[in-house]
Amino acid sequence: MLWHAYADEVGDRGWKRSPAGLPAGKRAGSSEHFSMVAIVVPDGYQSVVLDRWDSVTLDIDRSQGDVIHWRNVKSHGQRLHLVKTLAGFESACVIAVVFSKWDTPNTSADGVQQPEFLYNWVLRLLIERLSWFARDNGGEMVMTFAQVKGLNPEKVRSYVEHLRSCDTTIVWDALRFPVRIDTPANRRMLQVADTLCGAINAAFEWDNYGNVETRYLETLRPRLWCRTQGTLQSYGLKINPFPHPRHPWATEFCRRH
Repeated sequence: MLWHAYADEVGDRGWKRSPAGLPAGKRAGSSEHFSMVAIVVPDGYQSVVLDRWDSVTLDIDRSQGDVIHWRNVKSHGQRLHLVKTLAGFESACVIAVVFSKWDTPNTSADGVQQPEFLYNWVLRLLIERLSWFARDNGGEMVMTFAQVKGLNPEKVRSYVEHLRSCDTTIVWDALRFPVRIDTPANRRMLQVADTLCGAINAAFEWDNYGNVETRYLETLRPRLWCRTQGTLQSYGLKINPFPHPRHPWATEFCRRH
């Protein structure tokens, strides 16, 4: 069995905190979360997803072939329509890693505040879970990651190779290499991953008015991967740290899965 994971990231890798006392509607500083999200599909199922993706593109008043980015879909209704469509793919699953920068202890001492370190840490957590999924579902995982602006793809590949010599829980035999790195314009499945990133990030990252939107995440609940004897927080929705000290709803969300 061959599985394919298409993953994108959301949030920046900076550590500049927003100053206190900003008026409502104003934003400054770095994002408070950095996350990676993957959609996992069996080999050949991409055509099913992309045929529906072409249709939903027209539904939200875009032209066929347009590159869809979450940040450019402004309407809540259109965003929800995209998410409901993705939630309907019963042969697909979603695996996400959400890293809360300011709530994770010892980030200064551990060097996590280096942009590449932060990316690599979250990447490792995602790869671990992708390998577990492939092992549990009998097959190999082909991994395609979205290219990150300012980060040389060869550095990403080099880091993944470096992990082989590290003490991790990655099931290497369940992964197929080399890792692919591409853009959403070239691989439309990465547009799907971008949409999933935006949907899950909306539940954790406060907007300019201090609000979050959890409805997208609730809609995606059926697609989040969870082993029969496992917990959602350990598998399909890895939140670091957990419990999230400023999002108490997340603990109940994981428990209800």
